[in-house]
Amino acid sequence: MSQKSKFLILNPSPEDLDKVLTKSNLQYTKNGPFEATILLGDVLPSGSNLPKVQLEGSTYFCEGKNGVSENISISTDSLISVDKNLTFMKSAVNVLRLTSGLVVMMVSGNPSIPKEELINQVKEVKVKVDILVTYEWPKTIAYIEQLTLVGSEVIDQVIKLVKPRYHFAVGNITGKFFELEPFAWDSGEITRFISLGQEGTGSKWFYAFSLGLIQEDVLKLRENPFTIQTKKRELEIVEDKAETKKVKVVSPESCFFCLGNPKIEHHMIVSIGANAYLTIAKGPLTRSNRNLYFSGHGILIPIEHIPTIRSKGDIQDNPIYKEIIKYQQSLVSAFFEQKPSYRLVFWEVSRSTNVHLNIQFVPVEEQFLGKFAPSLSSRTKANNIKFTKNHKLNFHKFIDLQDPKLAGIINKSDYIMFTIWTNPTEQEIHIAELDDASKPIDIQFPRRVLADTLNLRSRVYWDKCQQPKFKEIEDCEEFKKFFHNHDFTIS
Repeated sequence: MSQKSKFLILNPSPEDLDKVLTKSNLQYTKNGPFEATILLGDVLPSGSNLPKVQLEGSTYFCEGKNGVSENISISTDSLISVDKNLTFMKSAVNVLRLTSGLVVMMVSGNPSIPKEELINQVKEVKVKVDILVTYEWPKTIAYIEQLTLVGSEVIDQVIKLVKPRYHFAVGNITGKFFELEPFAWDSGEITRFISLGQEGTGSKWFYAFSLGLIQEDVLKLRENPFTIQTKKRELEIVEDKAETKKVKVVSPESCFFCLGNPKIEHHMIVSIGANAYLTIAKGPLTRSNRNLYFSGHGILIPIEHIPTIRSKGDIQDNPIYKEIIKYQQSLVSAFFEQKPSYRLVFWEVSRSTNVHLNIQFVPVEEQFLGKFAPSLSSRTKANNIKFTKNHKLNFHKFIDLQDPKLAGIINKSDYIMFTIWTNPTEQEIHIAELDDASKPIDIQFPRRVLADTLNLRSRVYWDKCQQPKFKEIEDCEEFKKFFHNHDFTIS
């Protein structure tokens, strides 16, 4: 089990803020320490006085719907210290990364903030958010409870973008306690929505819980209210003009994987061939250790901006496919020669809607390899039973890359594929055909399987595993040394 952090969420009455903060200190002493205490609603609205009670633990709040106290010394900083351990988060969208690695997003309730500006700021957040705090409820959940005045369509957009593990709100000045059953997103995240009443109203106004980096499975899930179509929404759709959904087109100049992108991170590139190149992964699943001085998590990428291998024809005569296989064979040979206790596992999510094809791989110590099949089985079962909106997965096993049936799938279909190189000439391939383009898939599925296999469940999301640039440079240089004698691109 991973270590969990404790959190305390409170909805204080501004008139009795000192009383609430005194109770917060008592909870901190008895049941803490809390990694963070979060205050909801109108904590210090316009015209209010600053509290006199000094807090024991780090406590955060943002602006509600009724302004902010003139007694707070506003500066250009986004985080403003009101008093010891009491921090006002000033921005429209505030992101706080805690020492545990958990991330909190607090969204201002200021109604004068332009909706588009707020949504654009949320879209700029590139880390996975664990706890979301807003003033209003999502309109969808408010509709379920027939409380239309507490909901906001903007918050619907926010929660769909963020997909937090916990979402706290109040809805209005007095608040209301309400807890929605947990629900899952098609991409695998599970969200709990909790609203608190204000202290003194007779409604529950506090909530304490523990949270670890690893998302735990939940046995009982309700339908996701943001993905099911209610009768009301169906009527609204009929009334609206039908619009064709446009697929976002990413040009090579702005594609993260294209060498022509002026912002490409050259310090991560290990090798460049005629049709493909090799790079270390950003936010690697595996980490360097005493046995391996670099993470070993790499990516093979076609130089040409294509979504799938079959975009350039059947694999039998496809130069990109042939060079990617050559890279795989060379990498496997390098590991067998220098680190024979490791096996390489490659994975690929091939869809015609991809922006740019990429094949990732990680080294797996032989002692862990036996866990791959059970991990694949359990994750497939979870995908097919718990996440009913997802494309159902059915993996087939092959033991030869030249198998005509395997080639037929690669040449004609979308798919998810794992390739385990048991030695430099033998492979074990597990492939699931994706034959329904209308069904979403969990893009993190392969990484979840490998995270389970390697007991690295806290490292499923790459953006929570990012390394400083100096470490990326160090990893890349170590990888180059390791691969040098097997790099066929070096003349």
